[in-house]
Amino acid sequence: MDSLILISRDEAGIRLDRVIRSRFPNLRQGQLEKLLRLGKIRLDAKKVKAGKRVQTGQEIEFRINLNKYLSEQSSPKINTTKPVISDTARRKAISLLESWKIDETSEWIAINKPDGVAVQGGSKVKFHVDRLLQEGFGDQRPKLVHRIDKDTSGILLLAKTQKSARLLTKYFREQAISKTYLAFCVGKIGKSGRISEPVTKYLQKGIEKMRVDKEEGVSAISLYERIFYNNGISFVCLRPVTGRTHQLRVHLNFIGKPILGDWKYAGNKAHPAVELDKKLHLHAHFMTLPDGQQIKAEVPEHMKLAACKIGADIPADNQYFVSC
Repeated sequence: MDSLILISRDEAGIRLDRVIRSRFPNLRQGQLEKLLRLGKIRLDAKKVKAGKRVQTGQEIEFRINLNKYLSEQSSPKINTTKPVISDTARRKAISLLESWKIDETSEWIAINKPDGVAVQGGSKVKFHVDRLLQEGFGDQRPKLVHRIDKDTSGILLLAKTQKSARLLTKYFREQAISKTYLAFCVGKIGKSGRISEPVTKYLQKGIEKMRVDKEEGVSAISLYERIFYNNGISFVCLRPVTGRTHQLRVHLNFIGKPILGDWKYAGNKAHPAVELDKKLHLHAHFMTLPDGQQIKAEVPEHMKLAACKIGADIPADNQYFVSC
């Protein structure tokens, strides 16, 4: 297993124990806290408590073979046996990842993640990109350096080595890599604008969500430009200056222009009475690397349908936010 986990921009501000347990759902809270007390798991080489909030670019270091540790525990409630990956599963995982691949260099792989596929697993999420990487490549798998929502499609960058993972994480932290999303939202949004509203996590009926909170929230900034408007639907491009969880969805809903199909944050308001798919209409379309290289991910079919319905064209080139 990896001896280090690099904290991505999307994980900034999250409790250390939640970051670790999102990757190791079989690790119980008591076990985790004990390992932290013993210094077997450290943050930037220091002993810290489970509730410590992590920041982008920090490193979680494992001074213990966690898989072996779990296998030695006697609790029958958890499955501690390292799964044996069959050749069939390995071939299927590699084939699927290959079908998603957009571009590749000696340092990274860019894939077009479909909507509905999580980047990482959890207690109720068994199929995800990280699992496919594990099944396809084992301990030599490409590294995750950032995330996008399960229901959001588009570009996901994977580092091929630990060295490139460190560098790419640094680029994301310093905003040297920019992402431009395409979205369809309900109502006529302004020609362009900036949304600067702090956001925070909260629980609603046991479901974790985000919301704007001017007193307790962390800084979140989103930019938008309207591409086209017709029939009550705006076609927009979005740029998250910061990388908070669900940031674009929360910000668009906050200004009264929810993203089409965003039932989680806008309910029925997210789906007007038109013949459009009920999926989330949010796609990471362009990514610009520090050397100027552009990566583009083809939009999913339900967003092509939306563009067709309102008479909009999908942009082929990233001509937006040129002054940023």
